Amino acid sequence: MNDSIPVVYADSLVNRGGTGVYLRRLLEGFIQCDAHVLAAAGNRLIKPSEALSSDLSAGGMLKVFHENITLPSLVASVSPSIVHLPAFAGRAPGGIPCAVTLHDLAFLADPSWFPLLRSIYYRLYFSRVARRADVLMVDSDFTGREAVRRLGIDPERIRKVYLSTESMQLDPGIFRKSSGIRDRYILFIGTVEPRKNISSLLTAWQDVRREYSDLKLVIAGRWGWGSAALKNLLRNSSGVLWTGQLSDRILKSCITGAELLVYPSFYEGFGLPPLEAASAGVPSVVTPADALVEIFSGISNVALNHNPDSIAVAILESLDKVHDKKRLIEFASGFSMKRMADEVLGVYREFSR
Repeated sequence: MNDSIPVVYADSLVNRGGTGVYLRRLLEGFIQCDAHVLAAAGNRLIKPSEALSSDLSAGGMLKVFHENITLPSLVASVSPSIVHLPAFAGRAPGGIPCAVTLHDLAFLADPSWFPLLRSIYYRLYFSRVARRADVLMVDSDFTGREAVRRLGIDPERIRKVYLSTESMQLDPGIFRKSSGIRDRYILFIGTVEPRKNISSLLTAWQDVRREYSDLKLVIAGRWGWGSAALKNLLRNSSGVLWTGQLSDRILKSCITGAELLVYPSFYEGFGLPPLEAASAGVPSVVTPADALVEIFSGISNVALNHNPDSIAVAILESLDKVHDKKRLIEFASGFSMKRMADEVLGVYREFSR
């Protein structure tokens, strides 16, 4: 890498979802590595520490405008060694190497998981961004294979960098006090959308509830999109508490106090919640989505299928087991923010001009 500095597009810090979490942890990892990297955020080129402490407001179409119109000319002014688009969106200045992080290709695997207009936009726009990149960083070997199969990307342009977690351990009393929940509970974390297979979890929950009448199911996540019937089930199913989106502090407390995390997703590029749960010593049940099996099969109980019966059996088996909390925490420690940042910096060096 020459003396010029890599630049990371950072407007996605406003996103409370997976891309925002990934970017925040990547920038924190850069700080831990003492890396010389600039963040393009809010029409400024600033240090990662400044980006993390800035009050950014660009979202929606304004963010799209920044990443495709405003930022390329701003970034070109410092002649960076490489430009990184961490949220699978944006445009690098001409003549400068471009790295793109590809988190998953769910929008191609099953377009029906998304609202129609969003599905069309993702398929047209994200596919073009990926094909223009000099290097694609993917969250798993599975996503790398998907990029080859569904986008025709040359495998030589793909590098795997697993995601990371911070420690999610925090006093569980914080969540109990804020929610009013007194019983033991199992937990799902994530945006409520069709791909997450929440309807099967709610059906499986009825079987679990018959065996563990003192147990609650907590659904921690904002409503994304889906049927009115599913929203009604979330609000009215016996023993279910749907919290909506939680603050970072309360979410950590919620994870720490859970008996078990259940992640029944049909399709993932990585799947952060089981890793975050492990960092707090909480075991998990996952479904046999390829990326979940790749990353968590040695540490999680994997259901045989995505259907309610299989999910219920896996939950009951896990509740009946004694789990090694120390082993879970040690597993999660291998996915540190510094490790992820080091690997990303290695990709920068490899593909910089």
